[in-house]
Amino acid sequence: MQRLLEIILGLEKGFLSQEGEFGLQFNPQWPGQAVVGAGVWNVLLVGLAVALVVYVYRREGHSRGARVALGILRLALLGFVIAMLNRPVVTLSQSRTEPSVVAVLVDDSISMRVRDAGADQGSLSRLEAAVRLLKEEDQKLLKELARQHVVRLYRFDRTAGPIGTIAALPKDKDPTALEQAVAGVVPVLEKLQPAGPNTQVVGAVRAVLEELQGQRLAGVVLLTDGRSTPQEPLAETLATLRTFPVKIFPIPIGSDKAPTNVSIDSIVVQDTAFKGDIVNLKATVRTTGFTPGHRLAVTLRDKKTGLALKRSNGQPVEEQITISGDGTQEVELQFKADQVGPLDVVVEAARQTGELDDEDNTRTTQLAVLDAQIAVLYVDGYPRWEYRYLMREMIREKSVDISCLLLSADEGFVQEGDRPITKFPDSMQEMLAYDVVIWGDVDPRRFTDSQLQLVQDFVSKKGGGFGMIAGPRWSPQAFRNTPIESVLPVNITQVTGGEEGTITVGFRPALTTVGAASSIFRFFEDRARTERFLREELQPIFWFCRGATVKPGVGEAYAEHPTELGPDGRRAPLLVFGRFGAGRTMFSAIDDSWRWRFYTGEAIFDTYWVQQLRHLARGRKLGQRRFTFVSARPVYELGEQIRLNMRVLDPELLEQLPEQIGVEVLDDSEQVVRRENLLRQEGQKDLYAAIWAADAPGKFTARLAPIAGGSEAQNLPIEVIVPRLELTNPQVDRTLLTRLASESLGQVVEYAAARGSLPAMIPSAAKIIPVESSELLWNAPLALILFVSLITIEWILRKAFGML
Repeated sequence: MQRLLEIILGLEKGFLSQEGEFGLQFNPQWPGQAVVGAGVWNVLLVGLAVALVVYVYRREGHSRGARVALGILRLALLGFVIAMLNRPVVTLSQSRTEPSVVAVLVDDSISMRVRDAGADQGSLSRLEAAVRLLKEEDQKLLKELARQHVVRLYRFDRTAGPIGTIAALPKDKDPTALEQAVAGVVPVLEKLQPAGPNTQVVGAVRAVLEELQGQRLAGVVLLTDGRSTPQEPLAETLATLRTFPVKIFPIPIGSDKAPTNVSIDSIVVQDTAFKGDIVNLKATVRTTGFTPGHRLAVTLRDKKTGLALKRSNGQPVEEQITISGDGTQEVELQFKADQVGPLDVVVEAARQTGELDDEDNTRTTQLAVLDAQIAVLYVDGYPRWEYRYLMREMIREKSVDISCLLLSADEGFVQEGDRPITKFPDSMQEMLAYDVVIWGDVDPRRFTDSQLQLVQDFVSKKGGGFGMIAGPRWSPQAFRNTPIESVLPVNITQVTGGEEGTITVGFRPALTTVGAASSIFRFFEDRARTERFLREELQPIFWFCRGATVKPGVGEAYAEHPTELGPDGRRAPLLVFGRFGAGRTMFSAIDDSWRWRFYTGEAIFDTYWVQQLRHLARGRKLGQRRFTFVSARPVYELGEQIRLNMRVLDPELLEQLPEQIGVEVLDDSEQVVRRENLLRQEGQKDLYAAIWAADAPGKFTARLAPIAGGSEAQNLPIEVIVPRLELTNPQVDRTLLTRLASESLGQVVEYAAARGSLPAMIPSAAKIIPVESSELLWNAPLALILFVSLITIEWILRKAFGML
């Protein structure tokens, strides 16, 4: 029946079945209606209709009753036409509710992993506390919010992203539906991980406000520690929020106090050492949250064996540092390298109670411990004191295999050394029997041009070490315009030779920064003792080579004259090291170091020269390896690209290797966590590289299986850390949260009171919107039926009354 009525009235199907109030309205559109109004037109038309009916039926000659009846019928027809001209419509009045919306933002950046939240200030991480606030006590907070608002949940760090929606379900609705809707978002909340490397609190809020623009947003609930990294320009960013008239309700998660933490930030250590060397290692220790005066121990251990590394006296390496406040301190540790091969050194700061992160108390670095036996060829022009003392000391030194060649000796003189020789090498094969060549005050005319070139090639191409100990007769000035001049780490164009007569005023070398940090002048384990000895007790020296200057970008001065200046206006260099091609070079401007042996004893002289020889020999010792396997950096931040490089040094091995070589990455428990491939690089056939993204924090080992006969597996330590910016100052930023609340006319809500008070602070912003719909009746079938019916009845009656 309803559908029949809709057809008669010309209405769409289902129109009459909708909820709402139905009514009848007229929407006339008469000419000049805006001026005179629709009423004037209707009165005029009705008047005309009445006048027309009276005029027509008054002239008819039939009975009064027939004329009145037909007049009423005609008037009804005209009235119907006038009604249709007024455009009648059927109206349906309904209402639509725009729901109130509340946005809940949960911070999942790295700083939210700090365990200083919960009832006992440390049992929960900040993110765990935020999730617990929303889900515990039978999801009370979410349910109370969902009774008035549509709850839109977001996670954020630098940016914000939606994670779920709970539709508004008032109390009079099915309570089961509310339970199900809230329970549906809990698993999503529980899966959140504090992994965001950066946080932009205001930027994330602004992004959510822009996304919800146009909706009835009642408020924003912000669960965060408020710590933005990097720091946002507060005034500028807050100003952008004023365009959104929405209240913000921050809930601070975490402690206002800086958490206690100890971390090893960085390690500085030489990449190679010789067996028996005393290795200096500097570690930067960062501490926060401790009272000044707190002491902690820093130790060294071998990662492979787990055993403590030892000092030269056999005692475990341990240094106690006293914390003076939040910040960094540098600690220096020394250990004896006693095993040849790669050594993974673990620097560890003792774990303290209640630390923010006890995984960053250790850091690993790797160095190569080389065979200590060094083959040295020492050539000097005449038996000066420097030659005598140095030759005898090196013959006694077990780690040095020395051959001496004294050029001024008679033909029958038996040259001294562990391996006596009779002449300087003439071929590269003979030269390669040595790791280091030392020349004293020698006459270049005693060498052929090919021998001088041989020395240059030995250094540049084969990685050999070369050192020159200056003298008053020939070295270094006599070597101008020879292949040796380019090898030296100093410029010798302005050097003047010759004896200077009796010198009565001595001096002590002044160490440069790099010289003080090296092991060459480290005569005692205690740095302060060494500095005092160099400053006050070291025997003075008298003669030095004048006019030499350090080659820019090539040489580096380790010791300088305390007062004398060189031609370049800088302090005259006394000991300079440099590089030439694949090898290392040295120039000593003094020939009085023998005085340190004569007056001070063997230890000082031996340390000074053995460390120099080992420094020069590193190029040759490293060059004896068939390949190198290194990481671009020892430590990477989460999300950075890890790069491993393998460079093949042996041409024969290079021909045997495939295009890719597998590498396993192991975690701390020696479990393989991923496999990568070292790929041969285009344009550099001797270089293989593997690159991947650091996707998980921790300490790992990249293991390269043996790639050739006789080689061993290579283990390379890699550490992936969370970005330190998030944990540098992780305490709650109440200043930012208070500004956010006050600028938006919201309120900071404390964690403990949030469940009870927050829902009442956010009234519903829902709005009822009236909705009107209508259907025209003038073109409905019923209008046609009525019109035709009225005019037909009038025609029939006029026929019956004989008025046609």
